[in-house]
Amino acid sequence: MSSLGIVLVILGIYMAVMIAIGLAGRKYGGSMNDFMTAGKQGTLLLVTGSYIGSHIGNGIVVGGAEYGAVYGIGGMWFGVGAALSYILFAAVMSRRVYRGNCVTLSDMLEQRYGDKVTTIMMAVLNGAANTAVMAGQIMAGKRLFEYIGINPVAGAVITTLIVIIYSSMSGLWGVMMTDVIQSTVIFITVIVTVIFIGSKGGFQLMAQNLPAESFKFIPFSMDTFIMMLGPTALYGLVSSAAFQRTVSCKNEKTAVRAPIIAALMIIPFVILPVLIGMYGKAMWPDAANGTIIFQVLFEAMPPVLAGLLIASICAAVMSTCDGGLVTITANIVSDIYYKHINPQASEKTLARMTTWSTVIVGLLALVLSLQFTSIISLLSMAYTFMTAGGLVMILGGILWKKGTTQGAVASFFIGIACVIINKMGVQMPFASIFPILPSAAAYVAVSLATQKKSRETI
Repeated sequence: MSSLGIVLVILGIYMAVMIAIGLAGRKYGGSMNDFMTAGKQGTLLLVTGSYIGSHIGNGIVVGGAEYGAVYGIGGMWFGVGAALSYILFAAVMSRRVYRGNCVTLSDMLEQRYGDKVTTIMMAVLNGAANTAVMAGQIMAGKRLFEYIGINPVAGAVITTLIVIIYSSMSGLWGVMMTDVIQSTVIFITVIVTVIFIGSKGGFQLMAQNLPAESFKFIPFSMDTFIMMLGPTALYGLVSSAAFQRTVSCKNEKTAVRAPIIAALMIIPFVILPVLIGMYGKAMWPDAANGTIIFQVLFEAMPPVLAGLLIASICAAVMSTCDGGLVTITANIVSDIYYKHINPQASEKTLARMTTWSTVIVGLLALVLSLQFTSIISLLSMAYTFMTAGGLVMILGGILWKKGTTQGAVASFFIGIACVIINKMGVQMPFASIFPILPSAAAYVAVSLATQKKSRETI
């Protein structure tokens, strides 16, 4: 059997196991709430593995290898930002989210501001950001199919269909269990891959064939450095995936410890996919950066090792997309429809809306995935919009008792407007995080101006 045949057989078996896990997860998704919180069955192992899985497959491994090929060692900073996001969440949000039983960000805003406007705005923003994150995951699947000779659009469609089917059957429990398995396989296979590269003289090859810039930790402008690190780290404070994983925990200790353990495991790992990308660039200087990891796996690694890592990457794509779909479904069905449009809706109605929401959002993510070429750029854009519009609303409400609904709304629109203006060509310093400053200024100014009105309303 050819190397490609062995890889495809392993991939087929691995996907069958993931589907079996999805079917097993149905018993934890009997109601809409259980579907979104894994029936409160989150153990330390399950939740820690799920935190790792939400970033490791696509962003850290596929995206890290791509940026390793482009920037060298400096390509690791996106992964460092992902780890920092978990530390920030554990320090600031975990206890508050768990004690408040906040399944979504809108739940926290509703508890703090007590109005419909901020909760609906957050649900829309979060849904849009998670759709972009899903699109980034689909891009990884598209690149694998592209490399093995399948039309990339067809590959993206196949990836999207698999994600929609899996998400509909499994809910959050299936997503989390898949994360644990694929994170374990990715950790082991990436480590073995780097050891194999070293045993074949790969490090010497890199030193000989790559420019000196490839071995600098910050080989690019400070603006690029902030773009790679900042939005990803700050996104942890407003990560809907982290909210759901926290509420799924069996106890508060698990809710606090899981993201910290995940961060400590990710930090030393992030440089390894970057080294794989650097090795690929040293071997094939003209290779496409986006598919460099697949070229290394197919052409330089033993077939079984390549098959396991590719299968686990596909599983990571699947589970991260599914997590995004569960989140967006919660925004549409729970935060908007059930809470504000039809509070008397039956479980049957909610289930039907969940199915349709999953299909529609999956198709939107598919269309978006076909418009971008860089995974990390797309993810950073999603994180930038989310932090610009949502970070001040959330943190302001937590840290400042004088914050008002009007201040929160103003911060939302000012932050989003800054991002849009920048995308239209207006230059801003450190544009990926700069919008947070005018957003915060608007929050404080408008809140102070509306203090009396807010007290009279209350």
